[in-house]
Amino acid sequence: MMVRGGLLSLDLGGSGSKWGLFAGDQLQTSGRCAPISGHLYTAEAQEALAQGLSAIRADVQAQPTAGFEGVVAGVAGLQAANIPMISALLAQIFELSPAAVYVTDDLHLAYAAHFLPGEGTLVYAGTGSMAYCRSERGEVVRAGGHGYLIDDAGGAFWQGREGLSAALRQADEQQPETPLADALYAALGSRVWPDIRAQVYGGGRTAVAHLAPAVYQAALDGDPNALDIQRRAGEELARLGQLVLRRTGGTSVATAGGAFNPLVQSAFRAAFGSSVQFRASTSPLLGGPALTRQLGLLRQEAPR
Repeated sequence: MMVRGGLLSLDLGGSGSKWGLFAGDQLQTSGRCAPISGHLYTAEAQEALAQGLSAIRADVQAQPTAGFEGVVAGVAGLQAANIPMISALLAQIFELSPAAVYVTDDLHLAYAAHFLPGEGTLVYAGTGSMAYCRSERGEVVRAGGHGYLIDDAGGAFWQGREGLSAALRQADEQQPETPLADALYAALGSRVWPDIRAQVYGGGRTAVAHLAPAVYQAALDGDPNALDIQRRAGEELARLGQLVLRRTGGTSVATAGGAFNPLVQSAFRAAFGSSVQFRASTSPLLGGPALTRQLGLLRQEAPR
C-alpha cells in the first residue's frame, strides 16, 4: 500500500464504528456510524458488513473534504482468513486499488495510536475487553478478549449485564426501584419484562453493551450497586493489564474504548498504584496514519 494523498482511517467495532479523514497526521473531518463486526460467520453478517461500509462511504462523500487515496481499517473480531475478503470489499466500495487498502484488527489500530511497537501495554474496553502489546516483529502478547459468552469482564457488555442483573433481581425481590433500575428502564424504554426480553435477546450483545452508560449515570447518582460495578470493572481491566505487563516486563500503560468512563478509569489506576506510567488516551483513529509510517505504507516525497 502506497498512499500519496489523504488517508481514511476506520475503527470498526461491535458497539459502534468511527471514521476519520487525515492529511498526514492532521484529522480533517470524522464521523460515527453503526456497529460493524468482523464476526463474519454467516452470509447475513457479510451482507451487514457490506451495508455498513457503504454507509460510511456515503457519509465520507458528503463531507467538504472527501479526498483520500488509501484506507486503513481496524476491525473488531477480525479473523485472519477474512482479511482478503474485507480488503477486496473496501477496495470495491471506496473505489481504490487493493494495494491502497490495509486491514488489521481494531486492537492493532488502537495500539499504534498510543505506542510504537513494543513500547507499552494497551488495555481496551469497548463491548468486550483485552490487554494487548505488539512487538516490532508483530508478536502479540494479550490477555482477555475471549468474548462475552466466556468473559470480557469490565467491558460495556459486562457492565450492562451486571447492572441489568442487579435491577431485575431487585424487581424479583419486590424491592423499591433504585437509581440503577430507573436509569436502565429509561434506557430500555420499558419496565415490562417481555419488552426488556425482546430488546436484550433480539439486540444481542450490542443491546446490552448500550446499557453501560445508564449504569454509569446511576453510579454518578450514588447508587451503591452501580458504584460497585464501576469499581469491579476497573479492577478487572487492571488485572488484564497486569498480566500482560508481567509477561512483557513493561511499565507503560494506556487505555482505550468507550467503556472506560471516569469512574472505571479511577478504579483502574488505583489498582496499579505507582507501579506503572500511564500514557494519555487518544483516538484509535490516529492509528491509521501511525501505521502508514510504521509499516512504510506512506509514499515519501522525493527531496527537493
